[in-house]
Amino acid sequence: INPEIRRDWSERQLRRFCAPNIMKQRLPYQPKNYVTAQYSESKLQRFIGHQDPETMFTSAERSRVAYHILSNMPYGSRRRGEIGIDRLEQEGIFTAAYPLHDGSYKNDYTEEVDLQRNPLPREDYYNARAILRRYWGKFGVWYKYQPLENVRLYFGEKIAIYFAWLGFYTAWLLPAAIMGFIVFIYSILSMHNNPVADQICVDGKNILMCPRCPINSGCKYWNLSKACSKTKLAYIIDNPSTVYYSVFICFWAVFFLEFWKRKEVTLAHQWDTMGFEEEEERPRPQFSAFAPSKRNNPITDEVEPYMPPESRFPRYLTGISVLLIMLSMVVICLITVLVYRAGISMLLHSVRGMSKYANQIASISGTVINLIIIMVLSSFYTKLAIRLTDWELHRTQTEYEDQLTFKVFCFQFANFYGSIFYIAFFKGRFDGYPGHYNKVFGVRLASCGPAGCLPELSQQLAIIMIGKQMIGNAKEFLI
Repeated sequence: INPEIRRDWSERQLRRFCAPNIMKQRLPYQPKNYVTAQYSESKLQRFIGHQDPETMFTSAERSRVAYHILSNMPYGSRRRGEIGIDRLEQEGIFTAAYPLHDGSYKNDYTEEVDLQRNPLPREDYYNARAILRRYWGKFGVWYKYQPLENVRLYFGEKIAIYFAWLGFYTAWLLPAAIMGFIVFIYSILSMHNNPVADQICVDGKNILMCPRCPINSGCKYWNLSKACSKTKLAYIIDNPSTVYYSVFICFWAVFFLEFWKRKEVTLAHQWDTMGFEEEEERPRPQFSAFAPSKRNNPITDEVEPYMPPESRFPRYLTGISVLLIMLSMVVICLITVLVYRAGISMLLHSVRGMSKYANQIASISGTVINLIIIMVLSSFYTKLAIRLTDWELHRTQTEYEDQLTFKVFCFQFANFYGSIFYIAFFKGRFDGYPGHYNKVFGVRLASCGPAGCLPELSQQLAIIMIGKQMIGNAKEFLI
């Protein structure tokens, strides 16, 4: 296989201009690429390494074969679905099932021997797990190219393609981050040339604004100049340069997707995974156990379990109905949070000394409560989506994962971004006008401040995204 296609775009460009490349690292073992074919025992002599059965298959291939056997092994009645290690885990017979690592993560040879004097270490010395830990799993190599071929050799194509996407996405974030930093610096430097803030700070002293809540609740008339500091801060995220940055991000997103498609197809061709689902992927054990009929596979001509579309259609409708019900719950929770924010704001305005901070406290506490609701609903629906997808009986693991991803994505999109879309496009448009304010359950809806809704939108986005990441990291660390 041509080794040139294994190089990153940046590596090829630096080689072209004879520039030093600090991101490249020299591994003690670089897997070779060969032309591959579906394994057949009758053609064993044609496969490289067939002389030694212990090393013919990679670690990932051996784990996949073992899992396939365990997943298809019945331990009771097939018609009752008593088949496979996954079912045994669900019933609590086994706590967990996972493959063990191959060898120790410590490798004294790569630690002590000078690789310059020993450029080709013998096979007895290197260890795939130790190589990944040293050249991929340490923080000190965060800026180096990922050894994707070694990851693929040890963990398999699915894990390797995930980290390929993660590295590609991280690299493409660099131009977006640089442009964002430039826009931020420009916003700070031009912060004092804001005519809107000047008008609010100077002329606003003579402009009297209506109370933010009923007068009998403690709210009073206030001068527009009180919003001076917030308006100046809002200029950092709402100025002419942010418009150009938004246009840049639109083009960036399009180019990112197109270049990732090229990268993905290149890796799929290089790893020989194109057409895997149609030609080689076997039916899932659960599908084989519960499928009502059988037919010949149109590609392989083998007799396989089959489920007619008319039998699966009612199950699809059930899944869609459950999804719509959960989306309705998201809307109900969003309205509840809005009513809470309006109510707590009115309550704090009636407390002496708290009126100045009432809106900010209501906004932050409402966002935190919204985050808690989001995480609870997300955890609940993810488990529910898994059960629904199991019930739909998809033929292959790829079909199963595609349907599960679709369900979870639709719900998570509405769950995480519902409040953000409300602030960005709807807040302040239906609150009415003085004397005729619109109310929900007797509570007046909050409107945007004099600086607009963008500061609140940024606060909402920051708390939800950062809070979600912190909660996820804490769960991984503790659990």
